Amino acid sequence: MKLNEEWDHIYHSTSVGLQQRVAALEEERRALKQLNSRLLLKVEHEQNKREYYEQTLMQELKKNQHLQEYIRLLESRLHQTDLQQWTRGTQVSLQHQISWVCYPSLDVRSTPGLPASQDTKSSLRLAGMGTETQSDPIREVQDLKEQLEALRCQTQIYEADYKTEQKDHERMLQENKRLRRREADMRQQIALLQEQLKVYEDDFRKERSDKRILQRLLMKKSPAEKEPVLVHRCNNEQDRPRADRRKPREEQRGGYVCPKHCEHHGQLDFP
Repeated sequence: MKLNEEWDHIYHSTSVGLQQRVAALEEERRALKQLNSRLLLKVEHEQNKREYYEQTLMQELKKNQHLQEYIRLLESRLHQTDLQQWTRGTQVSLQHQISWVCYPSLDVRSTPGLPASQDTKSSLRLAGMGTETQSDPIREVQDLKEQLEALRCQTQIYEADYKTEQKDHERMLQENKRLRRREADMRQQIALLQEQLKVYEDDFRKERSDKRILQRLLMKKSPAEKEPVLVHRCNNEQDRPRADRRKPREEQRGGYVCPKHCEHHGQLDFP
């Protein structure tokens, strides 16, 4: 019984410890599963953000390309207008020079004492108009260059954000893989502990059944055969039936004589 109690105590303590460990591992597995689901949601969110940044970056690159093409077009137009104005100015100056050479007296007579001629004024007016028309495209090109520089800065910011998001995405994927490996290891440990607990339970049942069989055998053998006890016939003479008491005298004389009777008779004969 003491051995049975010890085995029962060992089995109870072992089973309780294993059950507590299994419960702790299950709780940790649930926590890891929740963390894994949260990480998956975060990865999905980061994936959506990355797609949005990619689309925005492509749009900005297209805008940048269109602006560069527009700037090239404006620069080519500006160059063409500069050439046209230069050729026009040269033609006007040549015409004035030719007219001044051909009719110098008429100009002097018509406008004596004037500091400058009418032709020079008209040429100056044309030159001013040319500079005004030239200043507007230059300002527009400058504004476009500033916009292009701002777009370049914004594109660099988007690229940096995209690289950061990509690094975070890779890091979260690695963390997710590590958590999945840990969850698989924990499941394997839980399975091993459950198998060990099952083996302990089977051993305990077998030991208990063997002990019960042994106890039954011992209970069957418990009324063991006692050694025969010699009881003196004289002491047990009162318990004997009357038929046994009445024996022929010849049988008593010729039969077995008790040593007590011998001693008793000896004492009587030889006091």
